[in-house]
Amino acid sequence: MTKTLQNKLKKWRESHADNYAHTLLDTPAPTTILRFVPKVGVILIMGDLGMGKSAEAHAIAETLHKAYHKPAVIHLPIIPDRFKNKVQALLPKWVKVVTDRKLWPKGGVIIIDEAAQQAHARRTQSKEAIELDNLLSIARQREQLIIFISHHSRKLDPNIVQQVTQIHWKQPTYAHQLFERDEMQDFSMRAFDFFQIVRKGRPWKQCTQAMQRTVKATTLALDMQDFRFATFKNKVASYWSENLSCIFKDISEVTKGV
Repeated sequence: MTKTLQNKLKKWRESHADNYAHTLLDTPAPTTILRFVPKVGVILIMGDLGMGKSAEAHAIAETLHKAYHKPAVIHLPIIPDRFKNKVQALLPKWVKVVTDRKLWPKGGVIIIDEAAQQAHARRTQSKEAIELDNLLSIARQREQLIIFISHHSRKLDPNIVQQVTQIHWKQPTYAHQLFERDEMQDFSMRAFDFFQIVRKGRPWKQCTQAMQRTVKATTLALDMQDFRFATFKNKVASYWSENLSCIFKDISEVTKGV
């Protein structure tokens, strides 16, 4: 390799390192769900318990429904019909509860809560995982936006992580960064630092209720196509309720005795 080519390669590597550093260190650009979230793609929402991950997913679905008339589905594991009906009763007519991926609507928003239960990393070669990977691959052709919700990405099927269009954080803990996949650690640490600033460095229990509401309404998002961070606030969906929140926090608990 000539010295000229070596210098060009060195500069190319330095420029990419600079871009990476700028993405991590620059102030995230303020935006809105409607301006930032794609109509088609794959989103992974991560963060601590009770910080509004599910609420954000439903806010996205409602925003896109109002703007583009997109239908939505909540994909759950196979459950008794009476529990399925119980969940459906909490949702508007344009949001359906499904347990069969064949029922995902073309042009729809698909919400997969507690995603590690349905797409665990240890089952990456299973028939179900391969089927899901195929569906992700044709999501653009079917004009779908698929939203996965998980505390962090390590337990998720790596095929999901590799195909994400955007990653959204709702206040991760420091432990989330420690136990993240290697390629995600810098981004998760950036998210942790970001929310520390939102909280003004205060421990969660010392935050006022108003500050806690602000934190829960705030999202830090990384667009993987443009490789840039942005932040936005999300109001809860008009149909959101505590009952719905509890159902998607722990499906196994609410199905006891159903």
